[in-house]
Amino acid sequence: MITLPLVWLVSALTTIAAFALAQDTRMPVQARLFLCVFLLTLASIGLLLGLRLSFDAPWAARLQPLVAVMVAPSAYLGFSALTQDLGTQWRKSLPLNVVPVAFAQLAILVNLPISADIFVLAINSIYLVLIARLLRCQADDFVHVAPHALRIVRSAIKATLVLLGMMVATDLSIVAASLFAGDAYILTFLTGVSGVFTVFVFVVALVGAPMLLQVKKGDATKVERPTDNDSATQAALDALMNNTHLYADSNLTLSRVARRLSVPVRDVSNAINRTTGENFSRYINGFRIRHAQRALRDTELSITEVMFEAGFVSKSSFNTEFRRVTGQTPSQFRAATATN
Repeated sequence: MITLPLVWLVSALTTIAAFALAQDTRMPVQARLFLCVFLLTLASIGLLLGLRLSFDAPWAARLQPLVAVMVAPSAYLGFSALTQDLGTQWRKSLPLNVVPVAFAQLAILVNLPISADIFVLAINSIYLVLIARLLRCQADDFVHVAPHALRIVRSAIKATLVLLGMMVATDLSIVAASLFAGDAYILTFLTGVSGVFTVFVFVVALVGAPMLLQVKKGDATKVERPTDNDSATQAALDALMNNTHLYADSNLTLSRVARRLSVPVRDVSNAINRTTGENFSRYINGFRIRHAQRALRDTELSITEVMFEAGFVSKSSFNTEFRRVTGQTPSQFRAATATN
């Protein structure tokens, strides 16, 4: 009786969080899509768990593992989209993550003589490791996250890891009970415990999620005060970009820029963060977008030609960054400037 309202409350909260996340256009579409799927799969599991325990719905018991195997992969794809160039390379990695989920769901559907929880356990264990590896990424690796929001993103990843860890532990208990106890009451009890664990982690995670979703643009100015060395490094960096158009090189890296300036990599990164409130990728993309704006306004090059000339190699990344900086798509910007 206690589990039902708690789990359904979580379903409502995660659905609201998914809706709020979908409205945040500052995040790439890919990240929003898969993180929304992550939240909605959690909401679905809560709903199915309530139906299973309180109404003894057999179809809910069969459907729950099919949804559960999607939780960890969708979380991984959503968070990893914040660290990647969302072009051809990202699209190629997508099938590598979809195929294991589809295989597990097919295996569950054909009713193999194996507990469905084993497939859920295997998927969650694999992606628990993959998501944990994202914490090794440096600040500039999160190319779609502003420095002031990075702490919140890392906290969200850690909360997800705790959630998946609890799910793995509970799945292990369920599998062990099915092998050694064979008592339906124990399985029901453990499933209820899974719901309580899930509620606990969801509530903790949802405290931080609105912080990420509702970050005001003005908060980007709340950065550490730059030192004199930071200002000097930033001035030299600005001059390098303006004089050489180095930003047009699609393979440009922070280490290459640091070598050109004869300044340690960390000093360049800190200078950008403290003086602009951006990370290296967003700083460089700012130059690229300004270059693209000039080209769209002053030339008749196609949008694809402008994209390559500015230093982008992915149309999705170009469109995402252009909208982030200008509030318009490239085609909307060209149309607006043509009428003025």
